[in-house]
Amino acid sequence: MSDDEDETVVLKNETVVESSRAKYRVLKKLGAGGFGDVYRVEDISTKVLCAMKVEVKKEDRRHSKLKMEISILKMVSEERALSHFTKIIDRGKKDTYFFLVMELVGKSLQDLKMERPDKIFSISTGLGASKQCLEAIEDLHKYGFIHRDIKPANYAAGLKDKNQLHLIYILDFGIARKITNDVGELKAPRTATKFKGTIKFAAMNCHLLRELGYKDDCESWFYQLIDLINIQGLPWRRLSEKDEVLRVKEESRNLKKDQLFYGIRCRETLGKILSYIDQQQYCDRIDYFYIYQLLETGAKECGGDINAPYDWERD
Repeated sequence: MSDDEDETVVLKNETVVESSRAKYRVLKKLGAGGFGDVYRVEDISTKVLCAMKVEVKKEDRRHSKLKMEISILKMVSEERALSHFTKIIDRGKKDTYFFLVMELVGKSLQDLKMERPDKIFSISTGLGASKQCLEAIEDLHKYGFIHRDIKPANYAAGLKDKNQLHLIYILDFGIARKITNDVGELKAPRTATKFKGTIKFAAMNCHLLRELGYKDDCESWFYQLIDLINIQGLPWRRLSEKDEVLRVKEESRNLKKDQLFYGIRCRETLGKILSYIDQQQYCDRIDYFYIYQLLETGAKECGGDINAPYDWERD
C-alpha cells in the first residue's frame, strides 16, 4: 500500500452506475489503487466486462487524480502497436465520486508471482516481463511523467480470451507527477518533498525526500525485477521502518550484494544495470535500449530467452 492512499468509495455488488452512454453493474471489487477502489463491472446492454476505478470527490483537493490518469492514458495509449496502457471505455461523475471505465486486464505480476511454486518467476519470464515493464516506463517518461509507485502489484498481464497473456500493462497513476513544463523542459527540482510510493520498492532519493526523476522510477523497477526472480526476495523485505530500509538498500550496493543477487547466475550483467541507474542524475535521460540489451544478455547467460512464453502462459 502506498503511503498516501486516500479513503475510497465503496460500491456494493449489483450497484448500477450510469454514464451518459451506458449502464454498468458492479460485479466485484478487484482492489484498491493509489486514490480509489477498482471494480469489475459489466456493461448491462452489451455484457462486456470492464474495470471501473472510482475517486471520492474532495473539497480540499485542487485537482482530480482520476482526471490526470485519464490524461496520461489518452496521451500514451498510441505509443506502441501493443500498448502497455489500458484503453479508456467511458468516464463520468456522480454526486460523491468520479469514475473511469477501462478495459479489463488479468492478474497482477504480484498475484502471478505468488502462484508460482517458489513464489518467483523463471529467468526467462522475470527478465522478459521486466523488459515490458520498463518499456511502459519509457513510454510514460517520453511525455514527462514519472510513475513514483513502480511495484509488481501495479503491473498486470492481459487476458487469455483476448490472446494477451504475453502483454504486460502498467496500472495506477494516482501519485504520478509531471516533471517537465509546457515546452518539455525539465522542471527545477523542489528543495523539499514528501515520501511518495511503497517503502519496499521506493528509490533511495525517495527515502531522502529528494525530488524524483526518471532514474528513480528505474531504480524502483530494478528492485521489482529482483523481487520477481530472487528466491530469497529483496534483502530488506522483512523491514518496514523507512530509515532501516534505506540503510539496507545502501548496503545492497556493497556489503549485501550477494543477498541482492542470491542464486542468480547473471548477477554481473544485472549488476551493470543497477550501476548504470545509480550513476544517473535527476536531469539525465535514461538509455533504455542499453538496459534492454543487458536484460537479453542476462537471460542468455542463464540459459533463458526474454521472448519465451511466460510461466503463466504455459500453465
